[in-house]
Amino acid sequence: MVLFLALSFVGAQGQEEGSVADTVDKYPSQAINLIVPFAAGGNSDFNARAIAKYLPSLLGKPVVVTNVPGSGGTIGAAQVKDARADGYTILVHQLSMSIAEAAGMADYGIQDFEVGSVFSKASPEVLVSLSSAPFNNTEELIAYSKKNPGKVKLTANTGASTMWIAIGLTNAGADLNIVSSGGSGERLQLVLGGHADIVPLNYSQIKDYVDNGTLKIVASASNDRSDLIPNVKTLRESGVNAGYDYLNTMIFPKGTDMAIVEKFSNAVGEVINNNAEYRAEMEKVFQAPTWMSVEDSKAHWYAEREELMEISDVLQGK
Repeated sequence: MVLFLALSFVGAQGQEEGSVADTVDKYPSQAINLIVPFAAGGNSDFNARAIAKYLPSLLGKPVVVTNVPGSGGTIGAAQVKDARADGYTILVHQLSMSIAEAAGMADYGIQDFEVGSVFSKASPEVLVSLSSAPFNNTEELIAYSKKNPGKVKLTANTGASTMWIAIGLTNAGADLNIVSSGGSGERLQLVLGGHADIVPLNYSQIKDYVDNGTLKIVASASNDRSDLIPNVKTLRESGVNAGYDYLNTMIFPKGTDMAIVEKFSNAVGEVINNNAEYRAEMEKVFQAPTWMSVEDSKAHWYAEREELMEISDVLQGK
């Protein structure tokens, strides 16, 4: 009897292991839905759609993009968090998830998901001013603001990545007048109209204005120097403890089989690293084709979250 039970257990265990392997081998067996928690037309939406159209040839099933905007990306993220952990509902998100958690706008964070792969890196975020501004780099900006306390207007929104820049500059000694603004389109008009002295914007938005001499780049808010602007120092290089990149990432519901996460992520990497048509599309929007493994993506997300949680009180206005 004992022998019979033991053999029955082994057989059942073998069937269970086999069914898991079969599930991974057959994945995907239906369409995959990428949830973008922002409105159509933004960076995350663009990159999700750019990669989605190449994946069916590798995975054998459609990959569709659904926009679920609202509350800074928290509505769409919550929808995926509560979805079935079967690999068919995937979140496309970036830095703003960790910002929302640190700012108290969301009661969850990356630890409540399975991290897939980083699959795009937006062109660098930069601090720009009118060409006539009396400072040309971060050091000069800080020095000028100290001599003219509260005169320099910097746009930053509570609970947004721009506030990280404001906090970093303030902690580095800058004496700024921090004013709230809307999105990037509004910030651009504020600096062009002289209503703000320095604003953070994406390089792709301001390149033409820099080329024609209307604006100048004071600093890069990215973590590393960009090949697009190799002579522009990052804030971190100038002693400001702030910097980020918009790294769009495939993120899965907690408990998703990591073999499925890896299978999907590797297909994404195959497109990014080897598809010439996709790579040409990225060059047109000043984006270097970027892919990170699941392990490296997870390390990035957790390190960035830790840094943001250290300033969570300030982000929440406490």
